[in-house]
Amino acid sequence: MSRTGAWIVTVGDELLRGEIVDSNKSFLSERLLQLDLESTRHLTVADDPEAIAEVLRDAARRARVVLVSGGLGPTRDDITTEVAAKTFGRALLRDEAALAEIRGFFERLGREMSPNNAKQADFPEGADILPNPMGTAPGFMLDVEGSLLFFMPGVPRELYRMTDEEVLPRIRARLGGRGVVRAALLRTFGMGESTLDRHVDDLVRDDPDAQLGFRTQFPDNLLRVVVRAPDEAAAETKLAALVAQVRERLGELVIGDGAQELEQIVGAMLLERGVTLATAESCSGGLLASRLTDVPGSSAYLLAGLVTYSNASKIRDLGVPAALIEAHGAVSEEVARAMADGVRRLTGAAMGVATTGVAGPGGGSEDKPVGTVCIGLSDAAGTLAFRYQLMAERWRNKQMSSHLALDWIRRRLLGLEITENSFPRLRGEEPRP
Repeated sequence: MSRTGAWIVTVGDELLRGEIVDSNKSFLSERLLQLDLESTRHLTVADDPEAIAEVLRDAARRARVVLVSGGLGPTRDDITTEVAAKTFGRALLRDEAALAEIRGFFERLGREMSPNNAKQADFPEGADILPNPMGTAPGFMLDVEGSLLFFMPGVPRELYRMTDEEVLPRIRARLGGRGVVRAALLRTFGMGESTLDRHVDDLVRDDPDAQLGFRTQFPDNLLRVVVRAPDEAAAETKLAALVAQVRERLGELVIGDGAQELEQIVGAMLLERGVTLATAESCSGGLLASRLTDVPGSSAYLLAGLVTYSNASKIRDLGVPAALIEAHGAVSEEVARAMADGVRRLTGAAMGVATTGVAGPGGGSEDKPVGTVCIGLSDAAGTLAFRYQLMAERWRNKQMSSHLALDWIRRRLLGLEITENSFPRLRGEEPRP
């Protein structure tokens, strides 16, 4: 059987029980893609000698590269090294240089090394030892009849550095001759995943060396652009051209590059433009202000965040006329406008943003069912508010309300139009361009 691609194996009972979220697989797959090496199988296995041995034998037989994380610690359930040695018929040997490094790690921390840490300096005969400057568990590489197996600690920060500094260079040197892969990530908001795909799929339909991938990260959709080329310069040029085409096709639905969250994108824009902001929240319950303050340095632009949940607080704190609430209800465009005006006036901020709605699961009516949300914005250019019909789930309504408000700020700062039709997903139609 010919070996193809890469297998990624994570070891640990805690992963199978769901006690720890396994982020190592996605990290390793992404890193392998840079070498034009596809991960063809992801496996998680318990701390069981027979189960680990079975997976290692199968992986060495079928994959060109095998990345294994976990089970290199000092405790009795850390058995990956011993099992690997036994599986491939190799003696387990202690490496004195590695042991000295482990002792040095504890000395630098001013701590005494426990005797059981010494087992972390034991490796299968013939292993290539991978230093770990971030912890006490060195990794190692085994060449099993041409299949390269890399064993790394499960702690993400240790694995990340070992992968970049020790593992990828060895894979590149051993496999060689492969093309260069480059990727970019675009964050979009306002259009469903399937419709996004229909809008841009023709851009890569006839190019086997270009791919577009989609991943939902509610309420956004992430679009990954991947290209392959013979060399780095060609890959960078091709990636830039394809990203430009995608941006042109999707226009204002692209809210940013990379993994930056919307609150980070908006915060940078407010800071750059010197615009101050205040928020008045009802249905989002302070989530908008919380997200804004998740960004370091947000005190430079966020002056205040008020949660005016009751009608009385809207009247008392924001100066919303009681007659306005009586005539239109607290969940209305009229009240959203008054809230945005009120918080701007109260705080002296350049921009005021407000949310009011029916988050659910109760409180809805025929005219204003659960998921009815009104967003308001006030600045020197004027005041506006629009109504949207969102979802039936409380948590999602709160998330989407805060997200809409953030995107309103983004649009206002960019001079983009804000209407009830700004978001194809929310108006119930997502036509082809």
